[in-house]
Amino acid sequence: MDLLFGFDVVRKPVEECFGYAAEYGLAHLEIDLIREGSFIETFDAERISKLRQLSRDYEIGLSLHTPFTVNPADKIPAIRDASIAYLKLCVSVAHELDATHVTTHVGYCLGVKPSKQKALLRLAANLKQVLQDCRKLDVKLAIENVNPMPEGSELFYLGDSIEECDYLLSELESPYLNLCLDIGHANTNEGPLAYIQKFGNKIVNIHFHDNNGKTDDHLDVGEGTVPWKKVAESLKKINFCGPFVSECFNSEPHEAKAALQKYF
Repeated sequence: MDLLFGFDVVRKPVEECFGYAAEYGLAHLEIDLIREGSFIETFDAERISKLRQLSRDYEIGLSLHTPFTVNPADKIPAIRDASIAYLKLCVSVAHELDATHVTTHVGYCLGVKPSKQKALLRLAANLKQVLQDCRKLDVKLAIENVNPMPEGSELFYLGDSIEECDYLLSELESPYLNLCLDIGHANTNEGPLAYIQKFGNKIVNIHFHDNNGKTDDHLDVGEGTVPWKKVAESLKKINFCGPFVSECFNSEPHEAKAALQKYF
């Protein structure tokens, strides 16, 4: 089973990562757009052309990862519309880069539980606008499942359960809307096996890291409670081969690859 491994590029410019990735057989780079050197506005025509050529020369795939602060579900029109415009810009850049997809958190809300239900309704309506661009430009949008906030929090992440991810994928039902399965986030909630069983071939990307089942620690593979052997078996059943994107904070990407690969 040939697996496609990669890592979240957040510590340095993506241009500096191709040689390292090629040396260690890492075939995918997910560009995290949260750092100043990788703000979406930095991807002008010249940079896009250079990255597209590097991607082809090294045979390394690219994807984009939007900041978690993007909130297309916000009830304030100016903030909501700015987030929608931002996501559309990411889709456009992904198209120009020949990227495989755009990974995104789907937002958050403040208040009490009823506020969250209203936010989900707003989110579904607003993502339809983004998906129109995805369809036009042939770019997949991968919503990322997130970890639940602690009990008593007034901040709620959207997409923090199987139920909410399923609602979005079902309500919007589009070949351009898929799931980025974050195994660490899933482990703090219903568990990664439940997500794999539920969403199957809607999973187009995996973020992998470990934790104790309670907090989002981004530990190395095997240092927490994720049942990696069962996860690997479940992924084999749905013929998922990658990309597996490392978000292990305490190890180098090639080390994270080796730690995960031993389960397959």
